[in-house]
This record gives sequence, structure tokens and C-alpha cells, in this order.
Amino acid sequence: MLRSGLDPELVNQWRKRIGPVGALGPHRSIQVRSRGRQGIDLYLPIVEFDAEVPEDFEQLAYWRPLGSIFTFCYLQTPVRTLRTAAHIRECPSNFLILASISTGLTTGSANGHEFLARAGELSITDSRLPYDLTTHSTSEVAGIWIPTDMLGDDIAAGATVAPNPADTVLTRACTGLVTRFALDAVIGGIDVDADAEQNIIDVVRMLLNQHTSRYQTLREQPVVLREAIDGMIDRNFRNPAFTADTIATNLHISKRHLYRQLADPDQPSLASRIAARRLDWARTKLEQPGHARLDDIAHAAGFSSTAAFRNRFRAKYGLTPDEYRRHHCAQPVHPS
Repeated sequence: MLRSGLDPELVNQWRKRIGPVGALGPHRSIQVRSRGRQGIDLYLPIVEFDAEVPEDFEQLAYWRPLGSIFTFCYLQTPVRTLRTAAHIRECPSNFLILASISTGLTTGSANGHEFLARAGELSITDSRLPYDLTTHSTSEVAGIWIPTDMLGDDIAAGATVAPNPADTVLTRACTGLVTRFALDAVIGGIDVDADAEQNIIDVVRMLLNQHTSRYQTLREQPVVLREAIDGMIDRNFRNPAFTADTIATNLHISKRHLYRQLADPDQPSLASRIAARRLDWARTKLEQPGHARLDDIAHAAGFSSTAAFRNRFRAKYGLTPDEYRRHHCAQPVHPS
């Protein structure tokens, strides 16, 4: 008999990605594993789940209530989720739900708008309004629920927002911060005090108001600025022309201000961080079987020359790239 529900291998891979429970602190979350028709009915009367084959539905979820907000993450099979006017009357809820989807595709409508969320994107769902959302494959999601009365006078009074924020530097930074905060809290078990909660709420308020204060926000909030920079490095490090100057230009701030905001003797420079990301990528390629030449690896990793790659690599790992590859790859390789 074929097994329905979540593929055990997908569950194992997901657990590896989110990390071990309790790795960062002792605080425990609530784990709920729901399956089949009984699992679908578990969420009534808040929302209604509609799976094509109800017996195949499965969701593995972690929840952790904090002082004011809730954190969550889950892995679930394809499902349609509806919150209707009847659900809202029967079970009122005053939250904005910020969710970062790591795998899968979700479409539908929410907050009075069409809804489309792909992997790596952040969505915002207003629980005070009806929504109808369909995930089209197994989805992996992490996020937070924030009370609407903590998000400014307009939101508290009933105003809402589009469910899919504009793709900006600030949106990407906030996506990373929300995802990390949720996973650190709900999986890692980290201590979260009132100040930490307020910090993430402030980040979300920046996101909601970015159409009026996008760049000013980045200048004034080092934590958001650092997240934005990390995202830029991760997306662009393989471009040899990508430098600290590029980061400053893309953030619409001066290089001087950028360095002043990041001034910390205990942290590596921007140039060192870019080089470290290139080295890490190149190292993984050296560990793989195959015949890739050092020139090709150096160029693909974003180094300006093979000599620069060799020098950086040896300085960090104490071995030349060829020596490292001989130690870590059993397959024959081309001499470099």
C-alpha cells in the first residue's frame, strides 16, 4: 500500500535545514502533526482546509507563543486554505501573518488583492479579512503573527496592506530577519525578551511603511542594513565586479556612511566578507568529483584572477587549492 502524506525523506531534509530543536536555548515550542481528515478538521473554525485527497493531507508544525507575538514554521502537503466571513464572525482574529515560503508556490487572494508567493518571498495575510490560498506542492514556511494594534494607528484602525510586498532591498532584508527570528525562536528555543520582540515588530513596521521611508530606514537601522548586505553578498558574490562600492550604490548610501554604520573591530570588513563567501563556494567545488580546472573555479567564484584565488585560499585554509582537492576528492583531476 502506498504511503500518503509527507515523504519521510522530505521531512528529514526539512529538519536538517531548520536545525535541531533547542539548539539555541531551553524554550520549547508546541509541535502538532496532523494527518488526513482529522488533521483537516483540527483547524476549524479558524480556517477551512480543502485537500484534493483529504486522506493524503499532512502537516508538521511548530508553534511558540511569545509575549505579544507568535512564531511558527511548518511543512505541509498541497492544500487550499480558506478563511471566510463566517469564520471571521465565529472566530475573530486581529493579526498580520508574515510568512516566508522556502519551498512551494502559493496562489489565491488575501487582503482584498490577488496573492502569489514563490520560494524565497515574504507574504502578509490579514486575519481580519477573508482569504483563499492554495499551495500547489509540498510547502515549507516560517513566520510570525503580530497583533494589528502593534503595527501603527492606520493598521490598528482597520487599514490593510497588499499581501505581496514590493521586491526591494528592504523587503529582502526583512524577509531574512523575520525568517531567522521565527526559526531561532520556534526551533532554536532562544530567549526572546520584550526588547527583542519590539525590534522585530519595528522591522515589520518599516516594511509596511517603506514606500515613504525606504532608504532612511536602512540608514537608521544597522540590523536591517546588515541583513540587506548579507543578502546582496549571497546573491552577487560570483560577479567579479561586485565590491563594497557596489553595495553602497545599490543601497543609495555613501561608502563612508556604509563603513561608519558597520564599524566593529570584531567583525570582518566588507571586502573580507565577500572574499570569504567566494572561498566557501570554491571550496565546495573542490570537494566535488570531476575535472574542473582552477581557472574555471576561480572565475566562477568571482575572483579577479586564479592567482588571487590561490593566495586567498592558502591564507585561509593553510593549503593550496590543489593540495586541498587532493585531500578531499578521491577522483582524478586535471593538473592546474
